Amino acid sequence: MGSVEIYATTGNFVISLLSLLILGITLLIVSQGKLAVKKSLFCIYAGLVLEFITVGISYKVNSLYTQGYTIDTWVFLELILVLIAMLFFAIAALRILVNNVPEAPVIGTLGGIGGVASVYFVYIYPNSYMIANMQQIFILTGFVFLSIAFASQLHRKHSSGYLGGTISCTVVSVILLLRLLGVFYDCDVLYSWYISPLFYNVMAVVFASINADYLARSLDTSRSEIVKYNRRLEDIIKSSPFPIIISRLGDDKIILANNNAVKLFGIDITELDRYHLKDFFADPESRTQLNERLETEKEVQDFEVLVKSYSGDSPFWLLTSATTIDYNYDVVLYAAFQDITARKNQEVLLKNQATRDPLTSLYNRRYFEEEVNKRIADARQNNGIYCVLMTDVDLFKRVNDTYGHKTGDKVLIELASACERALRDCDIVARYGGEEFVIFLADVDIEAARVVAERLRETIAGLHVPSDDGRIVTFTISIGISSSKVSDNIDTLIKTADEALYKAKQNGRNRVELFMPEDLQGFNPNNSALHKDESANRHPIFEKEGAEEISLLDGVAEHHIEGTTSNIEAPHSTPTTKTES
Repeated sequence: MGSVEIYATTGNFVISLLSLLILGITLLIVSQGKLAVKKSLFCIYAGLVLEFITVGISYKVNSLYTQGYTIDTWVFLELILVLIAMLFFAIAALRILVNNVPEAPVIGTLGGIGGVASVYFVYIYPNSYMIANMQQIFILTGFVFLSIAFASQLHRKHSSGYLGGTISCTVVSVILLLRLLGVFYDCDVLYSWYISPLFYNVMAVVFASINADYLARSLDTSRSEIVKYNRRLEDIIKSSPFPIIISRLGDDKIILANNNAVKLFGIDITELDRYHLKDFFADPESRTQLNERLETEKEVQDFEVLVKSYSGDSPFWLLTSATTIDYNYDVVLYAAFQDITARKNQEVLLKNQATRDPLTSLYNRRYFEEEVNKRIADARQNNGIYCVLMTDVDLFKRVNDTYGHKTGDKVLIELASACERALRDCDIVARYGGEEFVIFLADVDIEAARVVAERLRETIAGLHVPSDDGRIVTFTISIGISSSKVSDNIDTLIKTADEALYKAKQNGRNRVELFMPEDLQGFNPNNSALHKDESANRHPIFEKEGAEEISLLDGVAEHHIEGTTSNIEAPHSTPTTKTES
């Protein structure tokens, strides 16, 4: 391909060498990726380098010949290098044509024939005409191989590089063929020195284009795989028995929802892009918590969240599992849901059964004691004040005997409702047992507690409860009060409040009495509990011989009564529609 004129002047040599270096640098750049034919491109470059060297040897041979030196060795070396260059072109062509094709038979055959011919026409039967033809035939064969190899890849998508290689190698093959045949011998263009550097630069563009084509095909393959992946993912989501939603992390827009999710959240599938996942969270804080866990854990399992449908119906509970995935060239949130509303309702029911009185819906004794213990601990650290009130319906047995136990239950329910209405949210009221209720007042001293108790007593006295036979029942309560000045122990507070309640009963009922710190002198807590006659005032559900009372859900006797109980005053007259005070 090259002309000895490349070495005739320094300018020609420098331009040719720089062009060859540019091709080499281009090859190094494109070989950094995963280009499938980069080994073939290295073979092409190696062949061009050898061909460039043979041109220099040919120039040297001409110079030695004119000086009368023996040139057989130089001519043989030139033939061998041209032969090796052809073999490199052949290897590159084979690798482009067929991947992993056995190269040894082809290279062995071509190399053997060429080597034998070189030895024969240089040393055994010297023939300068055959040597000159062999020099051109070897390199022509190499370029023909390359033209065929590049042309074989033109059917592929994104093949601009192979097209350029086919055209350039074909042009060079034609030039070499015309030289071999001696056609247009006088045409200077066929023998110009600049053909080689021009071809090097063209091949640099071809190498870069082949790499660009490979990247474009890889991108198409990746896109095709992504499309297949998305389709498989969509099929899985649509066929899932669980509601599944995919939303973008950037703007939280929902981009995919299966039929179960559409039904669950009330989504209009035709206007999916107007919904945001956060709109379905009844508590926005839970959405923030989910995002924070995803940032740290990458995958969240069994996250309970309270949600709502798009129509804004009553909230319901879902168990959520979420992770981040790639979908349609974007990072999205993949969330699967399971409706656990029934389970959560059952949990609430069980919790209420454990902490609430079934008749009045007030807290029960167990909850009151546990919660007040916590409140007292906090108050102890902050020097807080508080009071405990013990209330009891006066002559409650007379209500049951006169109007029946159903009416007695109504009385207790109305009493509970009145207590809740009269107290603050921070206060605690509980049914302690039978007709006895206990109240915890936070941040209240004993005088303020007296005011609250008096107001509550007056409110209760004004209640009217209809009996089953249409009569109106009124009733009163007695209240005992103890405070943090007396003790910071819940058991002691309850017993001292009960002591004050007993005093209120003894002093005529329907009144409020206080247990003061000085009353502790001579007070025996072991003999203070429930001074009233339980057999006279207790509701039948609480009747149990020898027991103080039972927790409504415990089924376990609380404290055995030690000592004797005092009898409540017997009524002085037959009961009327109003209970006696």
